Formats: sequence, C-alpha cells, structure tokens
Amino acid sequence: MNTHALALATVALLAAGCQSRSPETGASTGAAPADTAAQPATDQSLSLVIARNAEKLMGIPGVVGVYEGETAGKPVLRVMVLSRADSTVQRIPKTLEGYDVEVEVSGPIKPMNH
Repeated sequence: MNTHALALATVALLAAGCQSRSPETGASTGAAPADTAAQPATDQSLSLVIARNAEKLMGIPGVVGVYEGETAGKPVLRVMVLSRADSTVQRIPKTLEGYDVEVEVSGPIKPMNH
C-alpha cells in the first residue's frame, strides 16, 4: 500500500472512530461570511467534514495527514505537512466548512513495522 493510500485509510478510520461533537456556538468574531454554508452546523461534526475533504487536502503536495484537534476548547482541523514551505501552506484553506484549519509541521509519516 502506498503512503498516500495509507494516510487516507488512517484518516478515514480516525474520522469513523471520532465521537460526533457539535462546535461551540457564540458571538461572531469576524466579518459575516458570504454564505451560511461556511459556518459549521450544530449537527455537523468535524469528523464528517474531515471525511468529506481528506482526499482533496491529502492531494496537496507536502500534506501528509489531517486530523481533528482542539485549540482553546474549540474543535479545529489540523493539517500535517512535511515542512512549512510556502508552496504547500498557501494551498491549505484557513477555514473549511466553518472550522478553523491549523497547519502542523510533522515531517514524513511512515507506517510502523510490527
């Protein structure tokens, strides 16, 4: 199995195993989005957002994984990259379906040998 397929399989398993959580609602801190589809729905878990978008994100050269994280008590989508190269980071969205996206430099991801 190639590394890309392994990473996609891992993301799918993580997304399937995550408990469904509703993002916290609160006052808006920025300008209103152009459409309401950009804001997370209370019944839409981040794991489902990841499952819908993992293949597209993993297709960006330099991206090695995606997962659900948390920052300041708020769910975020984390994108793991080989390095913080501008050519990679500029292609990663700042938000996705209303969730903040954070970039994390992880380096190469290799399967463990058992």
